[in-house]
Amino acid sequence: LPDPLHSGKNRVSVVLVPVLSLFLIACSCPSQNFNEGMRDKQVLHLLQILQNPKCKIWCLNIGENYNVKTRTWDKFTKGLKKTKITHMYASEHTITTEMKDDIRATIRNNRKKHDMHINPDNLHVIVQCTHCWWNPINAKVLRPYLKKEGFEHILKDKEVQGLRGSSSAAPSI
Repeated sequence: LPDPLHSGKNRVSVVLVPVLSLFLIACSCPSQNFNEGMRDKQVLHLLQILQNPKCKIWCLNIGENYNVKTRTWDKFTKGLKKTKITHMYASEHTITTEMKDDIRATIRNNRKKHDMHINPDNLHVIVQCTHCWWNPINAKVLRPYLKKEGFEHILKDKEVQGLRGSSSAAPSI
């Protein structure tokens, strides 16, 4: 019989905890779509990492995680206040409308904590932060820099940004 810790979906969950720990040493980076491997333990571990003052993650697409309990999402929602997350996506199929509203309010407030999401020196990272409820590339302050660096086309590209109506958009309810 195959070892359940090293096969299929279980392997993803076991491997994800150490991988999440490695994010602690990452510089500004977009983190996207963990889907199958995320369970309650991984979501709470991710939150712990995001709350570490050394963590530089500010954009998170946590994807569509159907194996996470509502009470874990509630802890995650409340815990985001102690992170640097300024841009995010979580499937509306896995969180409540109230949680989405709370998360969006928190990440807007978090934008006062740093400028990694609007700093022109961080543009090569910013353009990779897509498929969020609101993508940082759309900040008006970045427009002159986007043009100068040849990224202006991204503003009109629904596929690249993962906007509603594109094939890469998250399903809406």
